[in-house]
Amino acid sequence: MAMLSDLLRRKLIDERGREARLGDLAVDLSAGDYPPVTYLTWRLPGKTQLRASWGAVRGVRSGGRVLRLDDLEGGEPVQEDWLAQAVLLKRDILDALVLDLRDRTALRANDLWLEEDDGGFSLCAVDASLGAVARRLSGGRIARNARRGLHDWKYTEFLRGDPQAARAGRDYHGLIGRLPAGEIANLADALPYLHAAELVTLLPDTKAADTLESMMAERQLQVFEELAPEQARRLLTLMRSDIVADLLGRLEPERARYWLEHMPRAQYDRVLRLLRYPEDTAGGIMTNDMVVLREDLTVGEALALLREQLKRPDFINFIQMVFVVDDEAGRRLRGVMSLRDLLVADDGRKLAEVMDPYIVTLAPLETASSAARRVIDNELTGLPVVGPEGKLLGVVTVDSALVLATAAGWGGREAPRLFS
Repeated sequence: MAMLSDLLRRKLIDERGREARLGDLAVDLSAGDYPPVTYLTWRLPGKTQLRASWGAVRGVRSGGRVLRLDDLEGGEPVQEDWLAQAVLLKRDILDALVLDLRDRTALRANDLWLEEDDGGFSLCAVDASLGAVARRLSGGRIARNARRGLHDWKYTEFLRGDPQAARAGRDYHGLIGRLPAGEIANLADALPYLHAAELVTLLPDTKAADTLESMMAERQLQVFEELAPEQARRLLTLMRSDIVADLLGRLEPERARYWLEHMPRAQYDRVLRLLRYPEDTAGGIMTNDMVVLREDLTVGEALALLREQLKRPDFINFIQMVFVVDDEAGRRLRGVMSLRDLLVADDGRKLAEVMDPYIVTLAPLETASSAARRVIDNELTGLPVVGPEGKLLGVVTVDSALVLATAAGWGGREAPRLFS
């Protein structure tokens, strides 16, 4: 094993006795779980920065404190485009924030451990221990065994703290997308906001949208404002309308208007309808992303329609309940059914025969706390919000109710246990 801090203290010397200080080491992240060192860089007095492949290193001498090359002046000048895309251990990873995806923790790379194999080195672990700090500050004189502070690189993602780096296509370990969106959001909530924005930028759009939805409100706004406009627009089209409405409501009016105008028309209408209601009302915490079907459809027709809708990437998340209305124009609520009821019913039956017509509803201007309590007390996945003449406006989900209940503390009353 070798530590990066130790390698960086080594001198480079060539066959003519010229010396230089090792500048940095580049690794190839695409080469596997433990990326090999591919290049080393240095600078001679009055010269531009030079590089050579690690294969040019002829050996180590003088007690391991010197790396030998054939000709230091024969190095290849470092080009700006290579420098921009390369992953350099000292510049990009040492002292950076890294994520241990196995332990779900954020930590700082106080040193990097490399493993030697047949004359080459591969990055194998991050040292987050205080011993690594002492080792570096003492120039290696304090060399405590810090294996307890090691985090396997195989399960590590590093962040530069620069969303632009991710947008520019610079290399990363590329593991973060394997985690569920909720866990990524928890990690992002604990990071500085620029690192959190960088993290979201690394994700594919569907997972990035789910992650943004799961963040705390303040962090969600900070991250959203750091995203590139095109990515921000794409994510808004994939997010639930109620969360988009809450997000836009925290922006300056001009910025909110800008994003509304850049949404698809159908989403624009849904979000605008939600923005009409004060945030402390049932209308203010409801979503209008829901499954709505006509009562004259057969079960088979309804399932075919639902199957086609599920193919759309922007389809709603809330599909535990199906709301049955008289027609698409009036949307007067006639009944409700669970997704399970729809799946097990005979294909030839009309929805009007299968639905439950005895509905508990909420009024849009009912207080949010009252609406949340009623959803939880009824032990339902959600309650519909109905306006004048029975028109279906939206649904207050149990997720929204629990968030409100937790924040408010129920005035000292313990929130009930659901589905116990």
